[in-house]
Amino acid sequence: MSAVIRTLPELFSASVEAKVYSVAAREHTDAGPPEFYPQYTDSPDSPSPHSYHFTPARFWTSGFFPGSLWLLYERAKVLGVTSGNVTEDEWKRLAISWTKPLKEQATRTNTHDMGFLFMPTFYKWMTLESESAVVEEARSTFLRAAASLASRFNPDIGCLRSWNQSNHLVNGVKREDMDKHFLVIIDNMMNLELLYAADYQSPSKPQSLSNIAATHALTTIANHFHPSGGTYHVINYDQQSSSPDKGVIIKRWAHQGYADESVWGRGQAWALYGFARSAEWSDVLNRRNRLVEEASGSAQENRDAANLLQVHPQNSPFEGDDRFLDQALKAADFFVERLGDGLATVPPWDFVCPDNPDGSLTFRDVSAGMIAASGMLTLHSLLRRRPGSSSTSPYLAHALKIIRATYRYCSTPEARFTLGNPPAVDLGDGQWDTILDQSTINYNENAPWKKADCGLVYADYYFLEVGNKLLEMERRGWISSTELN
Repeated sequence: MSAVIRTLPELFSASVEAKVYSVAAREHTDAGPPEFYPQYTDSPDSPSPHSYHFTPARFWTSGFFPGSLWLLYERAKVLGVTSGNVTEDEWKRLAISWTKPLKEQATRTNTHDMGFLFMPTFYKWMTLESESAVVEEARSTFLRAAASLASRFNPDIGCLRSWNQSNHLVNGVKREDMDKHFLVIIDNMMNLELLYAADYQSPSKPQSLSNIAATHALTTIANHFHPSGGTYHVINYDQQSSSPDKGVIIKRWAHQGYADESVWGRGQAWALYGFARSAEWSDVLNRRNRLVEEASGSAQENRDAANLLQVHPQNSPFEGDDRFLDQALKAADFFVERLGDGLATVPPWDFVCPDNPDGSLTFRDVSAGMIAASGMLTLHSLLRRRPGSSSTSPYLAHALKIIRATYRYCSTPEARFTLGNPPAVDLGDGQWDTILDQSTINYNENAPWKKADCGLVYADYYFLEVGNKLLEMERRGWISSTELN
């Protein structure tokens, strides 16, 4: 039996599958494909407590639920782990049905959230599909999305624009003039992967997309971090500065964190994960470029050489950008050094926010914990290949500690499949749609809308992702049973 499954059975229970399947099947009707996508669970005093609140397909979180379906399809088809209650074909059918409506979002140039929308969906579909025509359709869609994202790059600033405007009052001022204000949020590190992946799929073309991603990452290193390794949430750059040094910073502030100089928990997780993936993709692309140069053949030969690579090379030395890897390590160290034991192992919604006057903990953010845990698994995989590094790292243990504490303290009551074809689902006590509870969306004191202590679609997505990552790492021999205990 897999040591991962034996030591972490909660990641792979039938209940996990039942929660996701229940929502997918319930909302997917004969009337047509979904038009709205799960985001967070409604409050206990709502008409449908603990059920998902849905948002339009254009919203930035819409890729995570279909992404969860793709992860469960991957788990069954590639990793061979399933409860057997839902067939591979049914997971795939549902994943495709929830993915297709997002295609029309690929041409949008008014948002930076293209990575969130298209990496869990069309990119994942492309990597798991065997029919060549379908592969090409999925590939062309995510390449179109990457081009749309790249259109938001300003070379003078060195960043992709995040928000077009901010209606959030900062010192009584709104940032609504796009000619003046260039807003960049730490979350945008997560969207760079779309540009790296598009470059990887186009080895015969100039590396403009990965260069944009790398430039954005380097600008983020320069400006978005406290000396401690913590992150700011928002930076407002001045596009109209007369200074020869473009990119003058008007202000740094917190839109979702506790205070301007505090460290928002999920923002820190975005940075950790985003820089870990930038390090990983720089490794893949540098190796690809070397092989293509050595091939020195036609475009097709170059592409064939590039396709010999795996995104996760087995034992070859790390060839990526050490600056990205080092920054991910700094972000990870800041994160884990501020966690406690028990429920405090689950990160707070903000690392500087004080606990409550009665001594109880401030709100937790399970989504931050799951994002960070997934990023730490990537760090563990990279460090074992970094020249001069030990084959082991502390980040696997840190990730496992967060995962176990999250499930112990923040999982919702178990669901179960009941007899039937197709299967029915009993969601259990409270009728929770989500696997996990206790995420915080926004609790900034100036937020026009606050939401904490809820289930959240991307908390569940990254919970599923860490399960798949651990199975893949075990399959490749990157973790041992002793490291899992």
